[in-house]
Amino acid sequence: MKSHFSKIASSVAFSFVLASSAFAGIDERLDTLEKDMQEISARNPQDTLGASFTSSRPEVKGTNWFLTFDLTYWHTKMGGTEYAYSLQPQLNNGVLLPNINGDLKENDFGWDVGVKVGLGYKTPHDTWDAFVRYTYFNGDTTSSSSKAEPSALVSLTNFGLLFASKVKSHVGVDYDNVDIELARSYFVSSRLAFRPHFDVKTTWIDIDQDVQITASSIDNTSNTIGLDYKTKDDCHFWGLGPRAGIDSKWFLGYGFHLFGDFSGSVQYGYFKTEAREFLPPSAQPALNGGEAFKMKHKFHRFIPFVQMFLGLGYDTYINNENQHLAFKLGYEVQYYWRVNQINKSDNFTAVSGGNLTQARLMFEKASEDLMFYGISGEVRLDF
Repeated sequence: MKSHFSKIASSVAFSFVLASSAFAGIDERLDTLEKDMQEISARNPQDTLGASFTSSRPEVKGTNWFLTFDLTYWHTKMGGTEYAYSLQPQLNNGVLLPNINGDLKENDFGWDVGVKVGLGYKTPHDTWDAFVRYTYFNGDTTSSSSKAEPSALVSLTNFGLLFASKVKSHVGVDYDNVDIELARSYFVSSRLAFRPHFDVKTTWIDIDQDVQITASSIDNTSNTIGLDYKTKDDCHFWGLGPRAGIDSKWFLGYGFHLFGDFSGSVQYGYFKTEAREFLPPSAQPALNGGEAFKMKHKFHRFIPFVQMFLGLGYDTYINNENQHLAFKLGYEVQYYWRVNQINKSDNFTAVSGGNLTQARLMFEKASEDLMFYGISGEVRLDF
């Protein structure tokens, strides 16, 4: 009986030891699992657990600052630069026939160099970074056209119907932009990383068009043959608004990656335009400098904007990982809708009655788009 009781007691004791070991193993595994979950998860403001993506921003042993410098080689495209059309009038017994057969003349921009400079700080809080970038670009173009009699040119920028032997137009665009970004970079897989950002965007764009019209003798009535008429049109824009976008990197290996950056914005813009027209001073000596009129306009508009930057990049660490160096080279497009609001002459009506002449000028806005596109190269240093 005692032997039987001893066997039972031994079995119970052995089972208790096995159970204790099993529970101890479960506790250890649970502790390990909890530590692993803390590395890949985070608690949100609602105090619930969610996935935590690994940061993909460059980390160095130095400070948390980084600098960027870009060189851009862009081509400017803008509507609303038409300045004249050509025609070959026909005469019937010395009288001009009202037929038009010609070509439209406009300015076409070339390629110009611009710059971007940026300063960023990588915050310790949840691996966010703050970044400020300034962009400067200037584009200008000069176009001219000449016609020998009996052909002629008709200007599209002045109010009077004036046949011209030559018309010369200069258009300039000055572009300044500041973006203030708040972003977070993270991996979504071993080869793909995203950087969504939310920004404040402010833009200054100055557009001016100066046209010189040399009067022709084709109508045989003008006493200003060979003299120059001039028009000056300006449009100054300042906009402010939110901007959002996402930058992506596809890692290829050996430090190389493909990138695609996309963003968009809607800015509340303030416009200030001015239109002036000058007659030849010798023909109108009573006018101060020949200025026939000056018309100003101030108004507001919403201006949409989109940006795209695609290309190839390379990253590497230097100086024992105390600094990080990155290069990007790609194709960039920046597009603004309806930002060219230069005044365009629409109609001129004059009525004479006795010694009184009444005149009415009609304007319209160009309301044309502006685009910059071309090659952009960037260098980034984390230090």
